Amino acid sequence: MLKRFLSLLLVGAMVVAVAGPAAAAPKTIKIGILGPFTGSLAFNAGEMKKGMLLALDEINTGGGLFGKEIELIFGDSECKPDKGLSAVKKLLTRNKVLVVGGGYCSSVNIATSDICNMEKCPVVVAIAISPTITNRGLKYVFRTSPNSPMFLNGINLWLEKVKKPKTVAFFMENSDYGRDGEEIWSGIAKKIGAKELAHLYFEIGDTDFTTQISKLKNLKPDVTFNIASTTEASLIQKQAKELNFLTQWIGVGGQFTEAYFKMSGSICEYAMGSSLEPTLNMKDPETAAFVNAYQKKYPGARPGIFSSQGYDNLMVIFDAVKRAGKPTGNLSKDRNKIRDALTTTDIKLTQGRVTFGKDGQVYTVFPSPVQVQLKDCKPGLHVIYPPEKAAAKYQNPKPWAQRKCK
Repeated sequence: MLKRFLSLLLVGAMVVAVAGPAAAAPKTIKIGILGPFTGSLAFNAGEMKKGMLLALDEINTGGGLFGKEIELIFGDSECKPDKGLSAVKKLLTRNKVLVVGGGYCSSVNIATSDICNMEKCPVVVAIAISPTITNRGLKYVFRTSPNSPMFLNGINLWLEKVKKPKTVAFFMENSDYGRDGEEIWSGIAKKIGAKELAHLYFEIGDTDFTTQISKLKNLKPDVTFNIASTTEASLIQKQAKELNFLTQWIGVGGQFTEAYFKMSGSICEYAMGSSLEPTLNMKDPETAAFVNAYQKKYPGARPGIFSSQGYDNLMVIFDAVKRAGKPTGNLSKDRNKIRDALTTTDIKLTQGRVTFGKDGQVYTVFPSPVQVQLKDCKPGLHVIYPPEKAAAKYQNPKPWAQRKCK
């Protein structure tokens, strides 16, 4: 009897030792960050990460939150839904993060945000722009980036009011990201009466686009819509030059990164899109402060759209955690408090004021139509519409043989 009693005591002691106090508060405040930190999109995810680390420095050097340091735990999605699901499940269950931020690649974030919602953990998407992410009305899903209709609204107005193309073509990444943009631009083409000459596609990681570009060259569209990530976008521009294909390329802000300019150089002249490039908004004090702090932390680096989106994303999360109150150690309770705090977000950051609609989508951030123009044969972005915000006039693409910068 005594032997059995001692055995029970030993088992009980082991359970206590493993489980620890039922509501022990963690030593740090853990935030999970998803992104394609390896693979072809690693540079862009790295830009997002740089912005987040700047925000992290600002918070932790100021004492953290509630006397605790913020700890970022990164999960690599590789821009693949299955990898993203594995990464987010680890963040939620093993790392026990309070909230998930980051997010790049719409197909990945549609899947991972669904898991976060099922686990009742708030997720705040930083970059992926597919409307599906927030259109589902999931209670725990938020996004600090404009969705694709919002991102393309300005450039669509320019197409309707200024460019008025008679013919258009589509050359799209075969993903939720590309297909959503295609649907929106097809709608604007129909609205302005432009004939749609072709709908062509490519896969992430493709390197040879000569077949599609040759088809486009024969069709001679006034405008070619192209949604692509940095590497593919720069290769498309180079191969368009090699094949002497002339068109007005229109893409999105993600194409106009520091890496894109380095890869394509003067070849990307005249390309257009919508962007939240922070260096174009230096009159705004919050944006200017971010640009200056970023350049101080990363000397010689260009603070682009992904850097500012990463910074804003994490600052929104910090703000919500702070307003939710000191974490108790009860993970479910703490996550719900942060989720509730996110619904009342109202904070001015580098991209503008961030507030969420009932669907969790930011609706107060407005990208501007931009064009790549050259200075001393070096590419730079310039706002060209609307007139009251324009810093430069639109330039019609010149034939390749007439361009000064080769």
